Amino acid sequence: MTLFNIAFTNVRKNFNQFSMYLGSLILSVLIYFTFVSLAYNKSIGLIFDKWGIGGQGVFLAAAIVLILFVAFFVFYSSNYFTRSRKRELGLYSLLGLRKGQIGRIIFYENLMMHLMAVVGGILIGIFFSKFFSMLLFRIMDLSIPSGFTFSFSAILSTIFVFGIILVVTTANGYWIVYRHSMVELFKADAREKNPAKGSLTLSIVGIFLIGFGYFLATSSVESSIFWSNNFFLATTVFVLFGVVLGTWLVLRFLFPYVVYKLFLNKSFFYKGTNILTVTWLRYRMKKTAGTLTMIAVLSATTLTIIGALGSIYMNIISFAESSNPNSYQTLWSTQTEREKIYEAIKESDSHTLIYHETVDLYEADVLENVNENVPFEEQRMTYFEVMSLSDYNRLAKKLNNHSQQVKELAAGEAIYLSPSGRFENKKRMHLYMEKPYTLQFRNNPNKYTLEIVDVYSHAVLNTDMAISVLVINDALYKEISQKSMPRHIDIFQVTNADKAEALDHKIQDIVGGDPYMWNRSLSSFYSNYHLISTLIGVMLYIGMFMGFVFFAATGSIIYFKQITEAVDERPRFAVLQKMGMSHKEIRTVIAKQVLPVFLIPLILGVCHSIAAMVSLSVNLMYSIGAPVLISTTIYTVFFIIYYFVCVSTYTNMVSNGDD
Repeated sequence: MTLFNIAFTNVRKNFNQFSMYLGSLILSVLIYFTFVSLAYNKSIGLIFDKWGIGGQGVFLAAAIVLILFVAFFVFYSSNYFTRSRKRELGLYSLLGLRKGQIGRIIFYENLMMHLMAVVGGILIGIFFSKFFSMLLFRIMDLSIPSGFTFSFSAILSTIFVFGIILVVTTANGYWIVYRHSMVELFKADAREKNPAKGSLTLSIVGIFLIGFGYFLATSSVESSIFWSNNFFLATTVFVLFGVVLGTWLVLRFLFPYVVYKLFLNKSFFYKGTNILTVTWLRYRMKKTAGTLTMIAVLSATTLTIIGALGSIYMNIISFAESSNPNSYQTLWSTQTEREKIYEAIKESDSHTLIYHETVDLYEADVLENVNENVPFEEQRMTYFEVMSLSDYNRLAKKLNNHSQQVKELAAGEAIYLSPSGRFENKKRMHLYMEKPYTLQFRNNPNKYTLEIVDVYSHAVLNTDMAISVLVINDALYKEISQKSMPRHIDIFQVTNADKAEALDHKIQDIVGGDPYMWNRSLSSFYSNYHLISTLIGVMLYIGMFMGFVFFAATGSIIYFKQITEAVDERPRFAVLQKMGMSHKEIRTVIAKQVLPVFLIPLILGVCHSIAAMVSLSVNLMYSIGAPVLISTTIYTVFFIIYYFVCVSTYTNMVSNGDD
């Protein structure tokens, strides 16, 4: 019998054992192939070219990062899978096979696994390509038909990447065979002879490192001395490595300390099956600390990526909508251009004109010294445009977007229209209102003092054409208008503005400028909104993929670690079964043993991610509540499902003796 036949027979007869490793490989191929297929998708490429955002370059750059994590995912799975079969490899050696021949058997087995995984992953990827492209278009809020993706470039890239991974995993298998003697291969991993008692002092050091890392991360980058130019790099390094080191110290010394105290508590130790669980934990703590730290860090990374990008997506999309309330705004359009715009709207089958309005704005500079040493988030406004109270009320009524109507304003009073959102405005409102502004308008020698009495979290004009607008009373507005040059804006509100691509082309041609690009003469809801939604949608989609890879890697580490331990723990559970322990009791013991492996890293990962999200909120002034709650809940639910799957697999392996 040839070595290939041995490998083929082994895979065929022990497919249940190989299926776990094969499943992780297929998942890896599916993730990578689907992602790369989207990078080569022509329809998506045309969208990126249209908006000029270089999205395919972003996809391909992210693919490089994805390769590293997929390789890690596969390598870790392969390493645990091979180590769990050390007795089998020792048996080959006992039967007279040389180490080189055993290595070739491992290569043939890996080759078969990778071939099945690549073929299966690509076929599944092609089948689900329409779903993934539809998901991307949905995130970008684009109504584009999508079909099945079949890219030879993506297939070749997938074959090349997983061919390299095959070489690396096979080399690792050779290393395990050559590193261990036949006797060592037959031995199970040695249990710790001296169980860890932990250390309260080092536990406190770990908690301090985590706590101080949280303090630095949640401090304002603009105002904290730790984030100044002199300490920025050092602070960043400390936050990253300090929190990771603190996590390891907590898991390496605090967890064993707690278990040791439970061991000394005889009333707890001898209650039910606690004697088995506590004893098992005491003799596994040193080896478990590093793994639990990795799981906690990967969990934190997954939650932070998804939560941060979800928060940015929700806030920016909300801002894109609130900052572009009008379908079209034109600056200094002529009567001829207005008539052409009317005609273009009239000729459109999908759009009708709701109303046409005009408004004059007056630009003013703030006469106030700006302290350059003050952080940007604490600086006051340096520029405003003013509109009359009657114009504001007229446009607000037209929009019917719950804009607040203003009954009256005194001569020196103003209302600031800020579409940034209630969260940011609430934090900055004191800066706007702490003292009056002194304004001077263009070509106007007079100076005017205005006090902002309220801040509205909405706009009645598209902010790319009117970014900082003050509403003042009509009398003062009239006085200013007599001595200043206005900016005349025409507003055209149409139906279905979010699907007005064809109409956008026509109006862009009328007023001049390139389609889809920022234009000083035209502000378009469609262009402004979809440029932002496309860019941020690509970032969110890539982040979701990365988060999924991190989660898969986390699950891989836990799952294969538990399977490896199940193989080693069979003799112990066989004795317990002979002593009369039922299947239900064995499951209870295993559930208690496995629970800390899931629960503790999950808690630490959630805490780390919340600290990172609070940092995002403090420094970018984004509302993070809903994205954090949603991402954490979904992640926790999948973690719980993973937990029960691991408990069931572990129980079946030690109870039935199945490999």
